[in-house]
Amino acid sequence: MSLVSVLLLFAASGGSEAAFGTWQMNAAKSALGKGIRPRSVTVRIEPRANGEVFTMDRVEADGRTTSASSILYFDGEPRRFEDFDCSGIQSARRTDGRTVEVLRMCTTGAWVRWIRRSALDVKQLVLEITEQSSDGRRIERRLVLDKR
Repeated sequence: MSLVSVLLLFAASGGSEAAFGTWQMNAAKSALGKGIRPRSVTVRIEPRANGEVFTMDRVEADGRTTSASSILYFDGEPRRFEDFDCSGIQSARRTDGRTVEVLRMCTTGAWVRWIRRSALDVKQLVLEITEQSSDGRRIERRLVLDKR
């Protein structure tokens, strides 16, 4: 990779280098809300030209595993998105040097909003997730992730 490519990659990351890596849910500090509680959650954040790849791996209480990845471009532009529960559009933007917002709008009328904050302690990341179903029910979760 040329020096110019490396510089462009870091410029595109907008100061999020501290968020890159693998993160494990700290269940004792997390607030998962009602519903199924996963046994574990692992998040991987990897640099990509013009953004990053965000991957979430879950192990459910019954042992089932799921993995979902998204490419996040931090330009606020809506892009087609399809997931297990949602088909629609997704946009991502940086609100400041430590905070990222991702909004998914599903064709069913449901939506999901993630706010990811890098803590002042670079070994911790907070992911606040607000989900609203098409019938208006809202669930709020707060995952505290420790760097592995």
